[in-house]
Order: sequence, then C-alpha cells, then structure tokens
Amino acid sequence: MHYHKETLSFEVVDFEGPYHAILGRPCYAKFMAIPSYTYIKLKMLGPRGVITIVGSFQDAYEYERLAVEQA
Repeated sequence: MHYHKETLSFEVVDFEGPYHAILGRPCYAKFMAIPSYTYIKLKMLGPRGVITIVGSFQDAYEYERLAVEQA
C-alpha cells in the first residue's frame, strides 16, 4: 500500500458554518486531496482506496444566508 500519515496543526474556532474544517492549498497538496466546491466534496487517497468527504448543500446555503444577514 502506498500511503503515509502526516501530523496537521490547526486552530479551533467557535463559529457556525457549513464546513467542519477549512484547509488551504498546502494541506491539499500534502494529503493529495482534491476539493470540489461545486459538489461540496473532498476526495483523497486512503489506505483502502479513495476517501470521499461529502458536505450538505442545505447546510451550506443556510449558513451562507445567515452570514449575509449578519453582514
């Protein structure tokens, strides 16, 4: 199998949003992950094949609506 583990440092913030984590391009490159903003999915290689993380259109829309309301 061709995979390895990486340590990831991050900060935790208390806010409501459609994402469980916000990752930048260096993180995507390190984990060879491919984000799809259109389908709200993140795909990366795992020890047993491709790992797909799926978001929710409804949650994303609702949090975006609330953010615009607050602005």
